Amino acid sequence: MRGRPCRSSSTSDVKTETKTGGGDEGPGGGPGGPGGEGGPEGEEEETFNFAGMKIYKDDLLTIGAAVAVSLTIRTFIAEPRFIPSLSMFPTFEVGDRLIAEKVTFRFLRAPVAGDVVIFHPPDGVVEKNLFGDDVFIKRIVAVAGDTVEVHDGTLFVNGMAREEPFINEKPNYVLNKLTVPPGCVFMNGDNRNNSYDSHIWGPLPVENILGRAVSKYWPPNRIGRLTDYTALASKTSLPSAPSPAV
Repeated sequence: MRGRPCRSSSTSDVKTETKTGGGDEGPGGGPGGPGGEGGPEGEEEETFNFAGMKIYKDDLLTIGAAVAVSLTIRTFIAEPRFIPSLSMFPTFEVGDRLIAEKVTFRFLRAPVAGDVVIFHPPDGVVEKNLFGDDVFIKRIVAVAGDTVEVHDGTLFVNGMAREEPFINEKPNYVLNKLTVPPGCVFMNGDNRNNSYDSHIWGPLPVENILGRAVSKYWPPNRIGRLTDYTALASKTSLPSAPSPAV
């Protein structure tokens, strides 16, 4: 389910088969006999044909149960994801695979600045995928009520410069001051100058968030948990420089 669009206050627009026992050396006994002397009578076991293959009912039930468990885990607990771009470099590189857990935001706490999350972008940001798999990954830099601006190569939140050791390089764009509206968060990629994020399409409804990225499991040399920067994101450093002239 997609969230409603966020509107920020800003200084600018930004067959059934019979199985017979017996046969040669069959379990029913005598050679050559379908059941053999004292052998079991034919048993019926329900089968289904699928793509030219014969599948027994018990196998189908097993497959169905496995799929149900998998979907439950993916929907409510965690899911794997693949990184297709460099928008989150150096935190993630193309080809990295990660685990995003879904318990924290569902039961423990709300998303906060510093969290790396996977989410559906707001309507109109990308063409809708037939399978609904249009999923982005970015870092939350501000939450509802915060003011956000970018100038002089620095992100300012609530008028204070944000310390960000995880970014690839300083942003070379200007974002005029805006306030993140209720029920929304502001997203940036760690590769600030190569990321399609909130500085282009605006704040994100919190309900669009699917989960929190917690660890990488591929490639082997990059396996490990992500560094938690939520505490750092709550701190500030230098006071805001004067806003750029318009």
